[in-house]
Amino acid sequence: MFWKAYFWGFLVWAGFAGLGAALRPHSLTMVDWIDFVTFMPVAAAAVLVRAYNRWVLPPWVWKGLLFVTVFGKSMEGGIEVPELVAKAVELNTRVSLIVAEMTVIIAIAMATFLTAPPLIALYLNGYPDGDGARIRLPGARPRRTQAKA
Repeated sequence: MFWKAYFWGFLVWAGFAGLGAALRPHSLTMVDWIDFVTFMPVAAAAVLVRAYNRWVLPPWVWKGLLFVTVFGKSMEGGIEVPELVAKAVELNTRVSLIVAEMTVIIAIAMATFLTAPPLIALYLNGYPDGDGARIRLPGARPRRTQAKA
């Protein structure tokens, strides 16, 4: 149930992001456009597979997508984190310290919530019979193990 709810929520967030990009395309950086065009469809596809188990690609394709996504997200994080710190310092000069810190915490939490589950879905799609049992999310069915005689 978690994956189905997350999938539809992710589509709503993607729709809002697409609307924002369409209304003010000049305000997005190149990193934002790359993230919007590459990661968002891959993340939506991975979560769709986890939610409805409809579109199945070979595990090696999911492993490749996982590698590219993690590599891209880590490069993006290296670019975005200094920008976030600069925006936090600028925000701190205009509002109180508590408001600035809460804004940064909410931004980090939201970014994590929008990034971590799709990466977990990519991992579970790439390793369907491997270490997937170590990652548990709400709504995940426990695997049945056979007793050894």
